[in-house]
Amino acid sequence: MKIGMIGIGDIAKKAYLPILSNLKDVELHVYTRNPDTLKEIADTYTIPHTYQQMDEWLSCGMKAAFVHTATVAHEPIIDALLDMGIHVYVDKPITYHAESAQRLLTKAKEKRLLLMTGFNRRHAPSYQKLMEAEDTNMIIVQKHRGHQAVDARTFVFDDFIHVIDTILYLFPETIENMTVSGKGEYDLLHHVTLQLESPNVTALGIMNREAGTSLERVDVMNQEQTLTVSNVRDVSVHKNKDVWHQGENDWESTLKKRGFETIITTFLAFVEQDIIPEYMYEQAWETHQMAEDVVRHLTSS
Repeated sequence: MKIGMIGIGDIAKKAYLPILSNLKDVELHVYTRNPDTLKEIADTYTIPHTYQQMDEWLSCGMKAAFVHTATVAHEPIIDALLDMGIHVYVDKPITYHAESAQRLLTKAKEKRLLLMTGFNRRHAPSYQKLMEAEDTNMIIVQKHRGHQAVDARTFVFDDFIHVIDTILYLFPETIENMTVSGKGEYDLLHHVTLQLESPNVTALGIMNREAGTSLERVDVMNQEQTLTVSNVRDVSVHKNKDVWHQGENDWESTLKKRGFETIITTFLAFVEQDIIPEYMYEQAWETHQMAEDVVRHLTSS
């Protein structure tokens, strides 16, 4: 199956190329304008099909494409791929605005083509264990960085959107109330807090990009215990004064633990079997719309 890739940056090299280049049923066709990058990845991953001309790449006969370019370039590339009848997997976010993201999702749905967004945490084994929790009453999702204050829209759509999507994935009821607060200076946003409520559940999403370190943690609580996942991979159970650390599978790769392997193979299975799950469009739209709502609250206050 011919699969395309465009945009060979850090995430493509660390997560996607190592997996895709080792799948025996995948024939990779890679485009980038940088000849040195093309030679590097062709040599490293033994990829004979490389392109420096977009038109040639679009016409190579690929059935699906992975888009790893800068977010500002996503919209025209996705449009071109959908117009060619090519299924699309794109790094989050689809675009920096919910309106354009919705347009692309609607276009893909009308053409009966996949437009999957790379929310890998939904496919991480540790986060799937959190979904097993019953009678959840509180969810706390934290994702922090050091010395990376940035404007509100970039902050939310490039990074905080992972926090939003994780909460929406774990939240067991219909959300009825939303509260947003943030703090920064000189048009740079330092940190954000999002609170979502239903009759029985409260969720908090917290991101501080001036936290002095990179840290990620999710807590899912009920009356009996708290389940915690740290840095996407380490699972622990807290009950009374006891803590149990659930053992990792030592044979499982880091990319598997972080959800990349499963999200990639799931997308490819959908393409190969011509499966178009309706929920995929709705989930992506809900996350992007909430991100837009958060930006609106932050910039209007």
